[in-house]
Amino acid sequence: METVLVKGKTIPKFDDALIVFLGLSEVDSITAGNARQFGIENGDGEVYRIVGAENDLIYSKLIDRLRELRYLIEPLQGNSFSCFKAIVRTPPEL
Repeated sequence: METVLVKGKTIPKFDDALIVFLGLSEVDSITAGNARQFGIENGDGEVYRIVGAENDLIYSKLIDRLRELRYLIEPLQGNSFSCFKAIVRTPPEL
């Protein structure tokens, strides 16, 4: 599991706590071995962070943990965003 920030996007105040909660490693770019990816949106509706998981089990665990925090998960169909399987939206209370 690894994550990277998208340059030029606003980083929410809660981002550091989210990364610790998910147990992610910050990297400069997502490696090819992390083919299951999702984007996390900031409060402006822009994807500011990309998360990569190396297999479906780890991907599902990450998504389940985000659901526990009341994040909204929008699955993506087809190849519209390459490796992206979902967009994760911030809960309204954040």
